[in-house]
Amino acid sequence: MNGSLPVSIPATSAEAPSVRRWVDTLRTLADPMRCRIIRLLEHSAGPGLRVGELAEALKLPQSTVSRHIKNLVEAGAVDGRRDGTSMLYRLAPLAGPSAIRQLRTLARDYLAHDEQVLADEERLLRVLQRRQQQHRDFFNASAPEWDTIRTQWFGESFHLEAMLAALDPNWIVGDLGAGTGTMAALLAPHVKHVIAVEPSTAMLRAAKNRIKTLEMENVTLLLGRLEDLPSEVQALDMALVSLVLHHVENVPGALGDIFRVLKPGGFLLIVDLMPHDVEMFREKMGHRWMGFAPGKMTDMLSQAGFINIRRHTLAAHKSRSRQDRTAVPDLFVMRASRPLNVSGLS
Repeated sequence: MNGSLPVSIPATSAEAPSVRRWVDTLRTLADPMRCRIIRLLEHSAGPGLRVGELAEALKLPQSTVSRHIKNLVEAGAVDGRRDGTSMLYRLAPLAGPSAIRQLRTLARDYLAHDEQVLADEERLLRVLQRRQQQHRDFFNASAPEWDTIRTQWFGESFHLEAMLAALDPNWIVGDLGAGTGTMAALLAPHVKHVIAVEPSTAMLRAAKNRIKTLEMENVTLLLGRLEDLPSEVQALDMALVSLVLHHVENVPGALGDIFRVLKPGGFLLIVDLMPHDVEMFREKMGHRWMGFAPGKMTDMLSQAGFINIRRHTLAAHKSRSRQDRTAVPDLFVMRASRPLNVSGLS
């Protein structure tokens, strides 16, 4: 077959370019070894095969396989992409009718029962099974240190930040007690609008710088107190109060005002401290409350009109402060909803 193909096509023919491409494709796929490679690539799942894996399945030197792969890539039949220090090869995606698609179909039919090709496929199966076992061996060996390995590469909070994408993109969210805008910046890409309220002018200035640097146009920053929220804060789908309530003198009043600015069916998310005895928080950081007992917080939320109150203690902290080695207090998260029907208030 190789010897019967013409080397050149007369340039005077109007069909010369398309005929030449057809002949070049025929010449590329006329080699039985390249047909065997294509057949193996058709049977490989996932990202593709390395030259060494193909060579093992075909029982050929890697240099021979590399030469054939080069011809297939140049013909547009195979794609290669770098994977670390090696290359992975797979069949090129073909859109619409093409000479390569037609010839691949013909080759598949003719090679389906070829003994040599079937032997190739059996060896490839063993190669792929060994690759899967190597992956399993890696995870089995890495399991004890996996959390540390993942944290070293991607940080401690990437998975938590990714969960924010589950928020409704049409929501208006209030970040009440926004501090320097850390949470507002995390929320903004995932919701329609963030209204951030902060009573400290210095904190608010830092938040404005953060939001300006990040070019977030869907964040509104307001000076205000939780007990008397600005008039711009209204119709919230969600209110977030993170590590704020222990600074608030009138907690029931703050909860009542938050209830007022929530939509019917909207909800409040509180993150705060469990009861503790770290006097430094009161003396140096201005805490008015030494944490909140579960029953006390539930009672205050109920009195403000909230329903469906849920509380969860976050993973216990085992760290200590760098300043005086004091144990870091544990945190809790609470969720409570405003009823859909105001008449449902108790």
